[in-house]
Amino acid sequence: MDSESKLGFSSYTPTELMELCRKNPDLFDEMAADAIRQACLGGTPEQTLKLRQMQWIIDAKLQKGKTPLERLRIMENIFYDQVYSDKGQLYKLIAGWAEVLGAINPRRPVSGKKSHMRLLKK
Repeated sequence: MDSESKLGFSSYTPTELMELCRKNPDLFDEMAADAIRQACLGGTPEQTLKLRQMQWIIDAKLQKGKTPLERLRIMENIFYDQVYSDKGQLYKLIAGWAEVLGAINPRRPVSGKKSHMRLLKK
């Protein structure tokens, strides 16, 4: 693996990234920071600001993890909160469709309760 000729995380395989992290952790951290900076660029300044704020929150939560396994659990909880919580994307999607279906057929409203969201989180 020639780390000088490769640019960014996307040009490495997972195995190569593990090897790079072991052999040159400073370069790995630098590349990770650059990848995060690139991922936080939005189409507008407002989007960029929102993405950076989200990353700041993620970084703050991850600092609480002392081991890679603890940080993995934190990331898992962040994912589940973003997808499955009351403010999560899945709930927003279901609520939006319930509103659309209610507008299409007002005589048969969709329940506004959480009964339509029977998802289990371990």
